[in-house]
Amino acid sequence: MEALGSYLFWTSIYLAIVGVLQWLMVSKTATPSQNRWFILLGLAASVLLGAFVLSSSQSNAGVGSIASYLLPEVVVGTSSGLEYTRQELYQAISTRGILVYTSLGISLILFLRILGSILFLLARIRFSQQLHRSGCTILTLKKQSSPFSFFGFVFVPENMLSDEHLHTILIHEKAHIQKQHSIDLVFMEVLTVLFWFHPAIWYLRRELKMMHEYEADRFVLEQYNDKKAYQKLLLDMSLSGLRFPIANPFNYSPLKKRIMMMNKTIRKNRISAILSMLIILPLFSIIWLVQSCGPRPETAVEVEEAATVSDEYEQDVIFTVVEEQPQFPGGESARQQFMMDNLEYPQAARQAGIQGTVFVSFVIEQDGSVSNVEVLRGVGSGLDEEAVRVVKAMPRWIPGRQRGEDVRVQFNMPIRFRLSQDEAAGEPGPDQASAYLIIFDDERYTISENLGDELIELIPLEEIGHIKVLTGEAAEPYGYSRVLKLSRKEEVEYFRNE
Repeated sequence: MEALGSYLFWTSIYLAIVGVLQWLMVSKTATPSQNRWFILLGLAASVLLGAFVLSSSQSNAGVGSIASYLLPEVVVGTSSGLEYTRQELYQAISTRGILVYTSLGISLILFLRILGSILFLLARIRFSQQLHRSGCTILTLKKQSSPFSFFGFVFVPENMLSDEHLHTILIHEKAHIQKQHSIDLVFMEVLTVLFWFHPAIWYLRRELKMMHEYEADRFVLEQYNDKKAYQKLLLDMSLSGLRFPIANPFNYSPLKKRIMMMNKTIRKNRISAILSMLIILPLFSIIWLVQSCGPRPETAVEVEEAATVSDEYEQDVIFTVVEEQPQFPGGESARQQFMMDNLEYPQAARQAGIQGTVFVSFVIEQDGSVSNVEVLRGVGSGLDEEAVRVVKAMPRWIPGRQRGEDVRVQFNMPIRFRLSQDEAAGEPGPDQASAYLIIFDDERYTISENLGDELIELIPLEEIGHIKVLTGEAAEPYGYSRVLKLSRKEEVEYFRNE
């Protein structure tokens, strides 16, 4: 899935270059035919160059990686337990390919739309009445629609078979057939399904269809002398009919551009057109070099060495990247749930206000068991030991596989212990809400609700001269729900603040 995401990314860059050059330069210097071929070749080159990342990622899978798999961070809190962090959400998006899955879901919808159009046309080819006129195979339609062509067939509604302009319409559609515009459209629609999110695709799709119409219009005008009558026919047909993304409708808009092109004398500078199109070569070369600066593919010698190493998978080799990485039984959500159920915040670290992230390294063996558990970077105060304890207690994983063999794979897991805001600030935690804070001549003591015996043992009653009881909002600054302020005085006063 990561390779697919990289492919979409790099191909999108190439597509953007094609779209910008087409808009800024080629459309202003080249003929419709040159524009058409620039778009098609640019799209084909983008698809092929973007696919380079797929082959390079496959050749780099296996031996030789220096980084271990980094699992999503686990957070242990003193009040809210285990929770996802922003880092984990980012890793979940990147590792599980949520964005890629979303893109593929929308692509599936677009694919079903195209498939429906194809099935409709195939059904018409199979069941519609066929006629032959003006060198075209005509398929009749019962519903009112605009004439359109698809590969070698021209679809015409029955009520237009006797139309005086049918011959002109057939000449137009015959141009689409002879120039094989349907192949262009099918190729374009496939790319639209994959790169529906890319603005350049929609722009180039529109431009390609427009170039088709320019070519077909010029083909008609070469055989049809009455230009104004042809333009009037286009205007009359502009508001009628169904449209299919993979067909060439006779009334494709915008008509204003088509009429302007028909009335325009093309005086293009061939050298300027060629130069504007050739600019794409150095730009593509630069992007390809940047794309190639990723992991270096294995050489033939390295492949041979890897084949030799494959015989030593049993005990010694620990992999950091494999074709099929180990899986916690039940998946990532089950791993998170296991950590949630078993991790506890050590009381000593909690009382001392210690928090931080413990990085634990471990190996999933060929049988799925956990071994070689060690702390890469610790915090102390019992947090390291708690992290190691829970990692060692994990059940057997589904082992990783490399070239069809179960192998040992190393993982790194960050476990973050986090105190609540009050505890992090050095204030008492929520478990102290039911206790009393005794302040006696600036000395602080904490006792339970059993005030009688504990207070007498702590401070002799004859020495207490002044008592002030704080509750509610008055006690909140001290971090307790109840506070007793004592002092040595001759007279005893008692105050209660609600």
